[in-house]
Amino acid sequence: MFLSEINCLKTSITAFTVVLLISSCERAKPVSAPEVFNIDSLIQEQIKYLSNSQASLRKQAEINNEYQDTTFVPADSAAWSKELDIFSEIGRINKPVNQGGYDVIDHQDDPASNLTMRVYTANRPLPIVYFKTFYLDTPLKLRKIEAEYRQENSLSTSNRKLIMEFSDTYNKSILSSYSIEGDQKMFIGDSVRFAINCTIHLK
Repeated sequence: MFLSEINCLKTSITAFTVVLLISSCERAKPVSAPEVFNIDSLIQEQIKYLSNSQASLRKQAEINNEYQDTTFVPADSAAWSKELDIFSEIGRINKPVNQGGYDVIDHQDDPASNLTMRVYTANRPLPIVYFKTFYLDTPLKLRKIEAEYRQENSLSTSNRKLIMEFSDTYNKSILSSYSIEGDQKMFIGDSVRFAINCTIHLK
């Protein structure tokens, strides 16, 4: 009787272990190829909403220890487009030439929040080194995107960390802040370090 109970217990433990392993795989699983993330469409939606809302923008910039703090209302959609143009570079992950250039893991828990991540990591030298989307429960509830963008030409190299954060506004993910920070190294000359932090205020 005792041996029978032990065998049942072993079977239960084995089954429980299998369930845990399956659950773990479902929470953070690799994806064979990246699905297209339409950053251009996202940016255009934000530009339209922010322009129509006449949202104000506080921009705090630091370049080599020189500070500037300004608050203003971008005049129109063209002004907002200029502000957010750098983020369109993230769309490089979708170019056919970069097909297979990223390893993708979905349903990964963010250790710093209650959000879930989808993570794209370049497996060869590419301008977008990595790209992450952070969402609450479902990708439709986007809360943050983050990327590292590397640019190199005959005159300089630069690295930029790009972040956009979103809040739930009338059941829509609306841009609430964004930041750009990094450095630029001239092949002849000194390096330039910069950080730009922007906060958006809706009326």
